[in-house]
Amino acid sequence: MNEISSRVQSNVPAVVLTLLGIIQALVLEQLWTCTLNNDALYALNWQTLTTWTQIFTTFIAVILVWLVYAVNVTRFRWLPTIYEFILPFWVGLIQLLVIQALTTTAIGFWFILMGALFGAMIWIAQTTLRKARLDGNNAAFFATISPATLSDFVPALAIIGLILAFGLYAANFKTDPLVNLGMLLILLSFACLQFKMLTDGWHRSVSPSAP
Repeated sequence: MNEISSRVQSNVPAVVLTLLGIIQALVLEQLWTCTLNNDALYALNWQTLTTWTQIFTTFIAVILVWLVYAVNVTRFRWLPTIYEFILPFWVGLIQLLVIQALTTTAIGFWFILMGALFGAMIWIAQTTLRKARLDGNNAAFFATISPATLSDFVPALAIIGLILAFGLYAANFKTDPLVNLGMLLILLSFACLQFKMLTDGWHRSVSPSAP
């Protein structure tokens, strides 16, 4: 590997996390502003509960975006493509659109965007891991882990497909608030599962018994 490639690999964590930190700060500021300016959040009805669940799920998704990038760039070395420096902007745009759709009248569009966000993050994470596996610096970690296959992603893809399908339906037809809340709880559970998987992977990497 030449000197420039080595330098690029060494600078990836600083560049990516600095850029993403700025984007996520903007996203959280927009989420906070949207929450403060929404007077409907203080009524006592099912729509209010649905909107609060949307806000909490959005917050968890924002944290997950940060974690997906942070746990990978701090654990592994790989040589990124130029497009990998552009992807954080794309992910940030999706998150900002998610926040703009935080109303019960646009809940179908919100579900579609959330499905796109989770799909994008799974694809980004898997692409990063595939490249990291090819770099000898990460050999100790991947030595005992088999490469992921399509079957490994079937459960996640099924949930994302359900989210997108419901989003398309809700965007064209009126849905019951309880149905919306039920789908939100499914999405929130999926987000929490992704959080647990990231946490388990991190502990497995940095534990004293790790390779």
